[in-house]
Amino acid sequence: MKSLKYLFPLLFIPALAVAEPLMPTEERVAGLILKESCAIDGGVLDLSGDEIVRYDFDNDGSTDLTVLHEFEYECSSSASLFQGTAGAVAHLMTDVDYLSGYARQVLLITIFKDVPTIVLGLHGGACGEAGFVPCAEAITIHEGRFIR
Repeated sequence: MKSLKYLFPLLFIPALAVAEPLMPTEERVAGLILKESCAIDGGVLDLSGDEIVRYDFDNDGSTDLTVLHEFEYECSSSASLFQGTAGAVAHLMTDVDYLSGYARQVLLITIFKDVPTIVLGLHGGACGEAGFVPCAEAITIHEGRFIR
């Protein structure tokens, strides 16, 4: 059980590092939603529309970041099918990068000189602590790549 605490920091590994094929963001979102089904559990997946958030940092009319957070998923047959004490899988996507892992909360803030920053609320185990201890990770984006 002690070795599990070393697994949590690995939950947000760039998918490109494991040779996942790069694909257009909208195609990836559609594929992820189709894959995520509670039919296996005999239920129906209900999407509220709050599970996908798109950000345009430079106000040029194109999306710079798309976040799909399974925390917003609701399954008619199971209240906890997509989430637990570690949160739910959050998918962070740009045109050139992709990250996914468990997060309790995903926030976008600006820091320093208006640098868009993604703040993930994580299970305390991601920081080597007990689950109830607040833990966070900050990620910035540079030229579409996630910087951690």
